[in-house]
Amino acid sequence: MRIKDQDSIREIIAACKVTPSESIESEEIEFKEYRDIQALNNAKDLAEEVSALSNFRGGIIIIGIKDSSNVINHNWLSQLVGFEQGDVIEIEQRLKGKLKPSLEICAEYLDFESKFYLIIHVPHRRDSLITTSSGKVCIRDGRSSRPMEPHEVRQAVNNLQNYDWSADILDLDVIACLDTIALDEAYEDYCRRKQYSVESQPDKCAFLEAIGATNNGSLTKAGLLFLGKGNFIKQWLGAYEYRFSCKTRSEKLLINEVWEECIWRSIKFAKDYFNTCNINHEIKFKHNNYYAPILDDQAFHEAFINAIVHRDYSLDGMISIDFDIAQMTITNPGSFYGGVTSENIVIHPPRHRNKALAKLMMQFQLVDRAGMGIKRMGLGSLIYGREFPRFAESFDCVEVAMQAESVLPGIFVLVQGNPEAYGLIDLILINSLYRQGSISVNEAQKRIRSISTSWKSLKESVEKIEQIEFCGSKEGVYIRVKPTWNDFFDIRKTFSVTPTSTKHVKLYDYLMEFEEASNDEITTLLEHKNSNHTSKFLKEAKYVYRIGNSRNSRWLIRKDSGEK
Repeated sequence: MRIKDQDSIREIIAACKVTPSESIESEEIEFKEYRDIQALNNAKDLAEEVSALSNFRGGIIIIGIKDSSNVINHNWLSQLVGFEQGDVIEIEQRLKGKLKPSLEICAEYLDFESKFYLIIHVPHRRDSLITTSSGKVCIRDGRSSRPMEPHEVRQAVNNLQNYDWSADILDLDVIACLDTIALDEAYEDYCRRKQYSVESQPDKCAFLEAIGATNNGSLTKAGLLFLGKGNFIKQWLGAYEYRFSCKTRSEKLLINEVWEECIWRSIKFAKDYFNTCNINHEIKFKHNNYYAPILDDQAFHEAFINAIVHRDYSLDGMISIDFDIAQMTITNPGSFYGGVTSENIVIHPPRHRNKALAKLMMQFQLVDRAGMGIKRMGLGSLIYGREFPRFAESFDCVEVAMQAESVLPGIFVLVQGNPEAYGLIDLILINSLYRQGSISVNEAQKRIRSISTSWKSLKESVEKIEQIEFCGSKEGVYIRVKPTWNDFFDIRKTFSVTPTSTKHVKLYDYLMEFEEASNDEITTLLEHKNSNHTSKFLKEAKYVYRIGNSRNSRWLIRKDSGEK
């Protein structure tokens, strides 16, 4: 992205022939002089200048202009020293590596009076502060750059959270910019959802205003992204490509399509390619035949829409869908936003980087108002006995990987009978128990940690699912498949239950709720005749420990209890 055209930059350089360079520098123009490419690549101050410009309003850095304080006898012409030519792509990449998050800087050489000058165009990021790799946050202060003060950083972060790139207004002819097919289809879909009669249907302009594609008659970036012509999107917003590739296990490529279109059409393209690859396959279970898709269509829909609505549109790049039958990976440019991480993404309240775009897509029920998209992706995987989708952030991209094709027959058949009855925790538990038969409560809590850390949630799920139950021993408390369901869960060896199982479960539940208990309280809880019986029981229980002595002692649960 070029901040200034070459003619404007030549005028700036020409002015340095007769004027001190320091007086030409501004909040948006910085001059630098480096001995050679190696000195430039090793310079720490260059990344700080980029950070400062980006965090202010953006600007340019012209390399090849001497500082006027080093000029003798007002020979301003000597300021024009030029700079050796190098690989601009390598220069860009090295400089980007010193910045966080990624910034789409553009480096180019400009020839002026037989000397070359390196121009670095620095865009303004309104949705993120740009820091150096060492964590320094800089800002432009008049003609120079400096580190931001802590209170300035806090204020800047607050301003970022209120900014919505997708709500920006574009000074363009609305109808000329929009894709006719996409506009007509979206209009018909909207009228159908609103159940308008032919007579009560709004005109196209009122429709665009109602969905948020326009604001007071002016086109928004969200509107252009959603319904715009591909060439207008590229010219006025950026290069936003989509790719769908599908290959067999033997690496044979079945589909490899790349396109640049508006969101409305891109959703249709992606779904068509997905449906072509996503065939049903037969499952045999207990002498019956069932059919399951390679990948759940709802899980794909939520993952693809999630990539569209959360991607960072200040970065050029591609949303890619890679489907190799055994797994689908969807990648979008940008990073997690608003405190969301790969660990808390399921339970964190939804945060929309592109609020206007999200609101527009809600009009067509493409984005869920309740923030259920991630949970639906999980449900769409777990109901087949597949792993919960895995989220990760790397190389300025967010990716989600979803297991495909694999099906655990018993889980699939059990859930298909009443899919609405099973929540995420329920499905994680029965998936964890399939073929294994039992898991410790501690292990179960680890597996549901990204969804809930509440003992109550785990307890309610176990008590609700008719096929599983709590059991205990002196080693700890476990969840097991009831023996009558072993065959259904493909379990060869039953988890044995001790005569004191119920007491161990009761004690564990009490300590999880109240955190600690005295010997007398436990005696009453377990209905022992005397405290000596309780002391012997507790001494053998490896999942509890005691603090204090004699009558003041208290019993608590070991954090690693039940581990095998």
